[in-house]
Amino acid sequence: MLKRIVLLIILIITFLIGINFKDNKLYYISLGDGLSKGINYNGYEGKGYSDFIASDLEKTKKIKFYTKEFSNEDDRITDLINKIEENIEIEVDNKEITIQSAISKADIITLSIGFNEIMYKYKNNTNTSYMYNYIDSYIKDMEKLIIMLRKYNNKKIYVLGYYNSSNNNDINKYIIYANDKLIKICTDKNAYYVNLYDIFKNNKKLIYNINTSFPNEEGYKLIANEILKNIKNM
Repeated sequence: MLKRIVLLIILIITFLIGINFKDNKLYYISLGDGLSKGINYNGYEGKGYSDFIASDLEKTKKIKFYTKEFSNEDDRITDLINKIEENIEIEVDNKEITIQSAISKADIITLSIGFNEIMYKYKNNTNTSYMYNYIDSYIKDMEKLIIMLRKYNNKKIYVLGYYNSSNNNDINKYIIYANDKLIKICTDKNAYYVNLYDIFKNNKKLIYNINTSFPNEEGYKLIANEILKNIKNM
């Protein structure tokens, strides 16, 4: 009887030690377009919001893996969908990793994609009914993408909303419309919507070059901080 009690105590102590030493570090991937890649207002890759997130987590020893190498400046929503379907592979730290594997392992996924498509369509066709119909069609691809991500991952997905990077206020109605649609998808799929519209609405100084949609470093830091506020509550 005494041996059983001692064995039980040992098992309990081992279990408690295992809990205390459990790996709580985070696996983080950033997916999407130039915003995810960290393209700056001069058109070159630099430190983007995901880099600032990873750097902040590194300070508190909370990160075990981070990559933004699945992102590409010119990627559209359908491009990212194809990447996942084809299960493309990249090399990180001399190791090959597939996008499906990275998505399934991730504790945190940030996603910013689609804004370039809206801006491109608006520059080439300002017809109101056309733009609303286009956004309706485009948002279906976004929903398909998030459903695909949820197929491999049930943890934290942060979906970045859209903002007006130009001095043209006419486009605001389309951005707000697209964001409203995106918020609904995020709510339905249990993803966290990141409101960039309000961050940049009254902060045009965060975008030095109105010919590009990419913010300066201070703008990227604000995006990172908005996401970090939620991550730190995990």
